[in-house]
Amino acid sequence: MFKAWPISSVETEFRRLKILQYLALVPSYEASASVLRLHCSRIGVPTTSDQVVAAMAWLTEQELVSSRNYQGEPIIRLKPNGLDVASGQSQCPGVMRPDP
Repeated sequence: MFKAWPISSVETEFRRLKILQYLALVPSYEASASVLRLHCSRIGVPTTSDQVVAAMAWLTEQELVSSRNYQGEPIIRLKPNGLDVASGQSQCPGVMRPDP
């Protein structure tokens, strides 16, 4: 039987995917929380600063990105397995799969 998928879960998984995909396109493979929040808002994913920081922490726990702080702002850098998830070559529960 079909089970409903809560919109908050869809939005969270989509946000994580879009963060990984953004990092894959940036030459340095890294970005700060404020840049990621602006990117999410620009592509139509309403995102608060807290949501971005939570997504960054979650992606770090899953070892898809590495994190550091610079002058009090969190910065994440894409890891090879994060690039695989962003491109759809592998899957990670909690991150939406990209369109084919």
